[in-house]
Amino acid sequence: MDKLFFAFVTTGPLKGRKYIVKTDSKILIGRGKESNIRIDSDDFCSRKHALLYWVESKCFLEDLNSTNGTFLNKKKIVGKKEVKNKDIIGLGNTQLLIGIKELPTIQNRDSRK
Repeated sequence: MDKLFFAFVTTGPLKGRKYIVKTDSKILIGRGKESNIRIDSDDFCSRKHALLYWVESKCFLEDLNSTNGTFLNKKKIVGKKEVKNKDIIGLGNTQLLIGIKELPTIQNRDSRK
């Protein structure tokens, strides 16, 4: 089942930007070009800052040994922490308001025959 991940930047140099990622794969957040959610204007965000991933229907956030740490609802995380709707992820000077939705699988009409 695909997951839909929304992030709305509430503070920092990218304030007002929205990110929407539809995937059940890992989501890399950081300044680097390979990031799915690229925070390229925040010098306090690492190139590979944090990782979002799913375990069944739960979303988790993990810091990738960033220089300034990763915060969930203003608390620095150690290890992995579950992320829920309306949580706030802090990276450098940037804060992301989060939305998560699980999408139903749509079957191909040919597969129902």
